[in-house]
Amino acid sequence: MKNLSEVTPTLLNRLPHLAACWRGGEIDAAMFAAMYLLTWQMALHGPQFASRKSKLYPRPEIDEWFDLLTAAQPARSRERLLNGFERYQFRGVIGNISTVIVQWLRGAWPLIVHEDIPPPRSVLAWQARGTRTVTMLTDGARIHQPVLHKRNAYEFFMHDLEHAYKFFYAPALYAGQCAFFQKLEAAVDCGVFAKYLDDVGFKEKFYYLMSDMNTHPQHSRQYLRAILIEFYLRAAGEAMTAPLTVSAEQEIEDILHVATITPLEAPLMRAVSTHGDNNYAETLRDL
Repeated sequence: MKNLSEVTPTLLNRLPHLAACWRGGEIDAAMFAAMYLLTWQMALHGPQFASRKSKLYPRPEIDEWFDLLTAAQPARSRERLLNGFERYQFRGVIGNISTVIVQWLRGAWPLIVHEDIPPPRSVLAWQARGTRTVTMLTDGARIHQPVLHKRNAYEFFMHDLEHAYKFFYAPALYAGQCAFFQKLEAAVDCGVFAKYLDDVGFKEKFYYLMSDMNTHPQHSRQYLRAILIEFYLRAAGEAMTAPLTVSAEQEIEDILHVATITPLEAPLMRAVSTHGDNNYAETLRDL
């Protein structure tokens, strides 16, 4: 084997090969994500890419992990990947990220791989159907460039995994988010927000709600209320602290009724999430 101090910085050159293995069916989406993360970690941190969670586990040896990434038959690496993400902490990576990879490898949390940045409307549709997308860019000229608000492709990938954790980790919250996004999508499809999307300030924040906000549905409801209030005050040329007109208040309440989950619907969301921590497909069918 070559000197790993020379090899690890060039590991990122293997990302297109991993993508080709995934496209060709040699590895599935979860394995692609796990290997993508490991490739970046080893390229960025070398031998310090990971540490063991317990002294009962052997120290992470970079040459063994390098062999895992460069195996001739990567499909046989699933169990080793699963064990690795269960037993080791990766430098600079929060534990929630490893949880997502583990649940994905187990087939418990359904996620979709994309090799581009999907528009907010598409992300909304996927969330309404109980899943989220994870973007994995592999082109050598692109991976080091900013991706939206993140410095590079790896940071954006990690950002997507953090949102996946917030979406899936609690069954009741998952059910509530799915129901919220279903109602929001239906309202968008019916043109409820058409006139508001002509306003640049509203559009930017509304797209954030659709695609980048995974929280309790009542928080999302209050966020939508806030940006609607801003819209009406801005349209009237009023200060953001000014009171709304009666008609504006009514229009906002009508939209919230049509497009969001009300507090009275929250018990239903808890009721449909009683199948167990990982049975998300069953939970979604009950919505």
